[in-house]
Amino acid sequence: MISDRHMVFKLFKSSALALSLVTAFPSATTFADGILFARAAQEAQDNGNLELAIEYYTDALNEGDLSKKHQAYVLNNRGTLFLDLRIPQEAEQDFIQSVKLLPTYGDAYFNLTSLYIAQDKNDKALSWLNKALIEIPEDAELLLKRGVLYREENEIEAALQDVSQAILIKPELGKILINESNPYLGSYIEYATIDHFITILSEEPPSLDAYIKRTKAYLSTGFLEQALTDAEYVIELEPKSFDAYEAKAIILFSQGAYDKAIRAFDLALHYAPNNPEIFYNRGRLYKSLGDNNNASFDFQMAYSINRQEKKYRKELKELGLVR
Repeated sequence: MISDRHMVFKLFKSSALALSLVTAFPSATTFADGILFARAAQEAQDNGNLELAIEYYTDALNEGDLSKKHQAYVLNNRGTLFLDLRIPQEAEQDFIQSVKLLPTYGDAYFNLTSLYIAQDKNDKALSWLNKALIEIPEDAELLLKRGVLYREENEIEAALQDVSQAILIKPELGKILINESNPYLGSYIEYATIDHFITILSEEPPSLDAYIKRTKAYLSTGFLEQALTDAEYVIELEPKSFDAYEAKAIILFSQGAYDKAIRAFDLALHYAPNNPEIFYNRGRLYKSLGDNNNASFDFQMAYSINRQEKKYRKELKELGLVR
């Protein structure tokens, strides 16, 4: 299952916004006092003096000459500093005040909901994400975050809708969805991208290859039942599809159905007997089960077919079969 706590992107966003709001003005402009305090706060923050930065951000707010937008930026930045100093109550209030001043401010929503998720307050996080996505429905990272929460609540269809929409808006977010606890992901499964995660309608009629790609994308994002449905659909239409059998094997392994997974790998090899990746992946399954004899055979077969692939030799070396 994918988890927000294991995502690659930052948990909290400061974005150097105080500096950006200062440099947005022409150099000849006389800055308002609030802007000057915000710049001083940014400099103190960059120098690692968080307490002083908070004081300056507070002074900037107290001057009363910042626009609502700039107040929201300052509150968000001050909130991240409170988090750095482990004062979550103050951070929470700053983030809430920030989004109330600027209801379309994605970073503050992101920070507020990340704080709630870190505190295991998923209901509060979901409530604020719902509010945020009414205001900024095209914010890909907030959509992804809500999709993850839906996934953890086992609301699969809602999760798929949000995750799909997030990747549609920002395809590189597919990289974030890799769950490294699965021994296959990151080495065999491609990153989820818009082309094969969201739709198979790029070809008319849809090709079986598109279903295979979507199978892998579902698997990489933790939607095992959907992945298995696609793999079995391909097998039904093309019983000799070694790709579908290999994907099915990995799904079954992920579900703990080890015997069925081995049989699926066997069928994949029946139709593609010289495919080193299938031997390699079946070997990893055997290795994870402590069956080093069968694992050794598979890794040796993979290496004999392709001696240029370093990961095959690495497995043999770990088993003491090569130097």
